[in-house]
Amino acid sequence: MLKIEDGQCGLCKHFGTDHDAPVVQQIRVTKEAPETLTEPCHHPTNEPIHLTVTPISHCGGFEAAA
Repeated sequence: MLKIEDGQCGLCKHFGTDHDAPVVQQIRVTKEAPETLTEPCHHPTNEPIHLTVTPISHCGGFEAAA
């Protein structure tokens, strides 16, 4: 399991295809994610290029998930 820190994609509101998906919610609660998990980034800058990220990725567009 990967440890997720504040500022990383796993805790960003733009991470995941469905923010209500159980796996995304679990990551936000436990701050841990499977090593093989990748999800689309829905940040307005990244979405048009269909960027896929890991939960430990990060960028300047981070916005904390609710």
